[in-house]
Order: sequence, then structure tokens, then C-alpha cells
Amino acid sequence: MFNSTRIIWGLLMVAAVIIIALIDQFFINFIIFGILLFLAFNEAKKLFNLEKISIIPLILAFILGTMMLKPLFLGILATLLILGYQVYKKSNLKPVLIYLYPSLPILALWQIYLTHGMFALFWLILIVASCDSAAYFIGKLIGKTPFSPTSPNKTLEGVIGGLIFASIFGSLIGIFVYGFWLSLFCSFFSAFMAVVGDLLESYFKREAGVKDSGDLIPGHGGLLDRIDAVIIAAFVMVSFL
Repeated sequence: MFNSTRIIWGLLMVAAVIIIALIDQFFINFIIFGILLFLAFNEAKKLFNLEKISIIPLILAFILGTMMLKPLFLGILATLLILGYQVYKKSNLKPVLIYLYPSLPILALWQIYLTHGMFALFWLILIVASCDSAAYFIGKLIGKTPFSPTSPNKTLEGVIGGLIFASIFGSLIGIFVYGFWLSLFCSFFSAFMAVVGDLLESYFKREAGVKDSGDLIPGHGGLLDRIDAVIIAAFVMVSFL
């Protein structure tokens, strides 16, 4: 009934996130996010069939944005410049897609850490993970109603259960720093956008005709299969905090 490999690797990833959060060294986190950006970009290249697209503009935006504490804004600027170049050359605008997703969302996640610290980043990850886990288990136990044609394995019961659980769980954590109402709004809308992020990744995979974005993580698929929800939910924290 339950995928044991998925559960085991899920727990391992949770343990890794907790260890990284406890260590909380800027240089280590910088390297980790640089690797995430690189791996996610390469997965997206295959997903969108854009093998010749360069990651250099994003790396520059990541490094310079980190120095200026504005990686998301530098990423947006880089994306607009690339868009302008494609328009100038009267070329296909499809290459811009890979800079919009997953690149800018990952920079938004990094923006949270730079602006609000490890607590906000870890809080967001816990909200999304609790929503995903609750939706998975509730959906397996009582789910009957299909949620979306884009992601037929998800059930409406599971999604609603995940949103409720993540809102409560996230509020109980965030209330110690941000107060009740801000914690509740951040938790609910982060969980809601996590569902949107998961659907977005599912849509791209269906359009590409693949089951997973990669095979990096046993039981979970590629890196994008695992971080799709949290990187889209990151925009909620960037906006609300």
C-alpha cells in the first residue's frame, strides 16, 4: 500500500535538512544552493528539450545576487535580458521558460535565507513537507475523489487534509517568531502554492512524456520531483515576510 523506498528516502532527506539547518553555515548553504541550481537546471533542460541553453547567466545572478542580498531580483533581471535578446534575434521564446522555472523559484528560496535566515527557510520546508506527507497518507487511507487530470494520483481528500494539517502545524511553529495571524496566512498559502508547484511539475512532465524529471533520488525521481513544491511556495514567504 505504501512505498517503503519513498518513505525511507523521505526520512533521510528530512534528516539531512535538519542537520544542515542545525549547522547553518553560510558557505555550506551557498554551496548547497549552487548545486541545487545546477542540478535542477540540467533536469529542466532535458524536461524542456533545451540542451544548448547556458546556465552562466543564472550562476552570475546567483553569485552577484548573493553579494548584494538580492538574488531573486538579479535573476529576474537576467531573465528579462535573455527575453530581450531572444526578441531582438526574433528567436523562439521557449528558452526563457527554463529561467522562469525552476531557476527563479530556487533563487526565491535562497532569497528567503539571505533576508530572513535559517528559521524562515526551515519553517517553509516543514510546512511543505507536512502538507505533502499528510496529503500522501490521507490520500492513501481515505482518498477517493480525483483531484486534477494533471496529477491523477492525487485525491481531493488528500489535498484538503494536507492543507489543513500544514496550516495547523506551520502555525504552531511560526507563532513563536511571527505571531498567530501571519503564521497562519504564511502556512496556509505556502501549502496552497506547494500544491500548485506540484501540479506545475506534473504538467511539465506530462507534456514531456516522462514519469519523473530524473532518477537522482530513489522512490522520488529527480531533484525537481522533490523540490517542485517548496520552490514555488517560496514566493509566498518572499511576499509575506
